[in-house]
Amino acid sequence: MAFCNQCGAQIPDGANNCPSCGASVSGAAGANNNTNANSAGEQFQKAAAAAASLGADHTSEFDPADIEANKVMCGLAYFGILFFLPLVACPSDSKYAKFHANQGLLLLLVCIAVGIVSGIFGTLGFWVTGFFYVFSYIISSLGGLATLALMIIGMVNTFGGKAVELPIIGRITLIK
Repeated sequence: MAFCNQCGAQIPDGANNCPSCGASVSGAAGANNNTNANSAGEQFQKAAAAAASLGADHTSEFDPADIEANKVMCGLAYFGILFFLPLVACPSDSKYAKFHANQGLLLLLVCIAVGIVSGIFGTLGFWVTGFFYVFSYIISSLGGLATLALMIIGMVNTFGGKAVELPIIGRITLIK
């Protein structure tokens, strides 16, 4: 099985082009039997990194010195209420800090929304019927896992020096 060098997708044996992005198979890792085992591992890592980002990458829009100087403070923005930390700890002209503070604020708002919706269903379960408790549990569990995943994605990208939007919610701008 070959892997596309462009997008990391698997290419079926005998295919001329990648079914995902249309790239030529001649540039695919594993297209012949002479490729080493590392090329498949590298392609897997590229595919995993692409799947983890899923948001638009804005890294090229920021100054590399700004990224390097502020990536630790920006990574802490994904810990709930600490979203404001890059705004106060980094220089006021740091666009990288504002980007990650915005992403951290969005994540905090999603956490709050999950808690509110879960609480509403829990209250309905108390007053109306126990059936709503099931919804409360499901929303709380899945919402908590989703926000944890978003937090990890944001921190990995930030500590890696990237400015990648969080999946689904990252396109919203509240802090300019």
